[in-house]
Amino acid sequence: MIEGIEWLFIALIIILLILWDPQTIPRFARALAEARREYEKAASTVQELVKEFESEAEKAAQQEEQDIERDIIEKARSLGIETYGKTREELLIAMFKKSMEQGKGASEEGKEVQPSESKIPESVMDQNSLNNETVQPRPEKS
Repeated sequence: MIEGIEWLFIALIIILLILWDPQTIPRFARALAEARREYEKAASTVQELVKEFESEAEKAAQQEEQDIERDIIEKARSLGIETYGKTREELLIAMFKKSMEQGKGASEEGKEVQPSESKIPESVMDQNSLNNETVQPRPEKS
């Protein structure tokens, strides 16, 4: 059923048809059709751009993933770990274990780890050295 607002639009169209010259109506219709075509063309262009951007972002993410994978394999090989047939997680676990073994070997040999070799920032080390200092009592006043 046609309701209130629809009757209003119909009445406006009839009034416009009566007031305007009949020759302007086809030009108006052509202009509306052209505007619609331009809108659809712009919308399809935007959709193509979005799809292109998404595919480029996906390719970049895959490339980054491959780079990370390659770096992990190179590090594992440099540590002497066999990489064939292992997943990333297995390689990371093996690398962690290997680094822990190397750390134990250094401490068993009596080699003391120098602060420059450790991964602890100097600011944290300075705070730790301040906390480890012994506090001298103040001399009593006589």
